[in-house]
Amino acid sequence: MRSSLAPALALVLTVSGCAHHAAAPPARPPVAPPTAAELPPPDAIPGTFAVRQKLTASSAKGGGSFEAVLQKTPGTLTLVGLTPYGSRAFLLQQTKGDVQFTKYVPRELPFAPTFMLLDIHRVLGTWLGPPPPSGERSGQLGDEAIHERWQDGKLIERTFSSAKSNPPGTITISYSGYGASGFATHITLRNARLDYRIDIDTVPFQ
Repeated sequence: MRSSLAPALALVLTVSGCAHHAAAPPARPPVAPPTAAELPPPDAIPGTFAVRQKLTASSAKGGGSFEAVLQKTPGTLTLVGLTPYGSRAFLLQQTKGDVQFTKYVPRELPFAPTFMLLDIHRVLGTWLGPPPPSGERSGQLGDEAIHERWQDGKLIERTFSSAKSNPPGTITISYSGYGASGFATHITLRNARLDYRIDIDTVPFQ
């Protein structure tokens, strides 16, 4: 499984226009984006839902936040990025074997949209089969070692590690604030391979 770039941070820098900048760290070698065929299929994410989320990103290059609506229907995964005024900034849609991206603002993204989809799958996908009631479990998928910690049927933490990843490092995702819907209201993704963090909070539809 390929590593992912900092999609939320890059989106903040290029779409929302609300980032701040720090001293630039040494440049990392470019990482090839996953192709549509290499991504897990949309139905690897279980269920049907639509949630509005606030994403707050930070890294050595800066940070900021923006809102988006994530929708999953059978066979389709859709992410709509919102401008600070609530209008559409972009539409990203995945079907099996295909990805379509449309932007509605005159700014280019400095990364392939498939990186965003890869992070969504890392956070919400079913990687190791049906959830256990509680406890820990591990599995291997390609070069990735995946470890999960569950409590009362809820996912608490998931990590992705690989001895072959370049850059090296572990991707750690933590989940909290489960409500009646069964959806974690706060999710934190830390990517040590590319040195970024994304906090994802579910917010009410307006």
